[in-house]
Amino acid sequence: MRCEKCESIPLIEIDKPEEYVLCLDTFSSMVELGILEIVYQNYPAAAILTGNTNGNRKFLHQYRCKNCGTIYGMFVNTNIGGEIKINDRVFNPAEYPDKNTVS
Repeated sequence: MRCEKCESIPLIEIDKPEEYVLCLDTFSSMVELGILEIVYQNYPAAAILTGNTNGNRKFLHQYRCKNCGTIYGMFVNTNIGGEIKINDRVFNPAEYPDKNTVS
């Protein structure tokens, strides 16, 4: 499933918001290098990286490897932590009309 371009992405638990920012920065660099593409975000990664979270606590960013198509989901709730894992598909908020995806 994973290829040589993305197999080094760790599937990890994220314990602190600072770790999330570090991971987000790494993923953003991989986008700039053309390895990954962002396929979903509930809040702009660039804003988070500059410290502008607008009071939001929950963030979801999904990236797809441009080589093999593996989708990586990075979720964090700044109060309790989060994780990076492989997702089966891209999140579609229209499938969850009763949920607020940013809070």
